[in-house]
Amino acid sequence: MHIDLLEAAIRKRRSLKCRTNALRLVNGLGDGLKGLVLDQYDRHFVVQIFDKRWLKEKEALAGFVRARCDGRYLIMKDRTLSSSSRPDAFTADVWIEDDSSQTVVQENGLKFGVDLNDTLNSGLFLDMRHNRKVVSGLAKGRKVLNCFAYTCSFGVYCRAAGALSVVNVDISRKNLSRGRRNYELNQLVFSRDEFIRADAVRYLERAFAKNNRFGLIILDPPSFARYENKIFSVNKDLPRLISSAIKALDHGGFLFVSTNYSGITLDDLEGMVSSAAGERRIQRVERLGQDTDFTGSALMRESYLAALLVKV
Repeated sequence: MHIDLLEAAIRKRRSLKCRTNALRLVNGLGDGLKGLVLDQYDRHFVVQIFDKRWLKEKEALAGFVRARCDGRYLIMKDRTLSSSSRPDAFTADVWIEDDSSQTVVQENGLKFGVDLNDTLNSGLFLDMRHNRKVVSGLAKGRKVLNCFAYTCSFGVYCRAAGALSVVNVDISRKNLSRGRRNYELNQLVFSRDEFIRADAVRYLERAFAKNNRFGLIILDPPSFARYENKIFSVNKDLPRLISSAIKALDHGGFLFVSTNYSGITLDDLEGMVSSAAGERRIQRVERLGQDTDFTGSALMRESYLAALLVKV
């Protein structure tokens, strides 16, 4: 089962343990273990399988997580059914259940609730750790708009960093409810206006129409989503989304935009930003990425990320 490669992958990530107890322990091809992903959330673990050869190793993987990592909960998600038309298709089964699927993790001094058996995602995108830290460093004294907020981790970071205000926008009531819980975990006082259930594209357009401007806008849209008889496709809709965000930015404001869709390269993303800016001058463009536990992600569709920080 390549125990030596699993052990080597874990050793490589030791330096991250002082900053977080939620990290990617194995990142597929980047660790010489193609098709296998292992994520840690304190003593809770998720195995994601993208290559069918790992399906016959489930029992051995469970034994490794229990013995080597002192795992209290382990769920394995079979992603071999994923395709371009169904990128989120999976089946799941629990292999260790000495605790519930829910736990609280720490990241850079902040707390976040996760649920490993809720949906495909846990409630905290591990690949965004580095970007949350960088982006929140610009939040102090600024009005922040967090679009596609999910469970509001960017919002928590920005509020903790001294943002003047934060608006978290998401189409899912459940996600926003979990976001409020994350605020509570970090003892952040908030108002109802901080969590808005809305279509992010429409919200941005309304903000511009009402002359509502922000000093920092965060765009981390899903690759594909269906909601209220509508379809969002990042490949088709991202240029319009970026254009709306730039219009809603203060002069000298920052836009963070990212995508996990491997069909959009960093060059593509920069081109979208340049086209969307129109007559507004782009003052700065910085390419961002993932923390060191996501080694080799550029080679893998399952952990791909393109991200830009733009000052306009």
